[in-house]
Amino acid sequence: MASHALDLTLHDADQTARLAVTLGRALTAGDIVLLTGDVGAGKTHFARALIQSLMDEGLYPCLLYT
Repeated sequence: MASHALDLTLHDADQTARLAVTLGRALTAGDIVLLTGDVGAGKTHFARALIQSLMDEGLYPCLLYT
């Protein structure tokens, strides 16, 4: 299984959402996305934008917080 790490600094919510949509286009069934960061870093905003982009394509991902 391939593993790829990416460390980005995004400056606003629009950049975050655009990245999520772009990533969503590249994901395939079984891919796992791990978001880390401080409270308020934009993880939930990213996850919501990603999920919305996947739902538009008929995929139904599961959002899990631990």
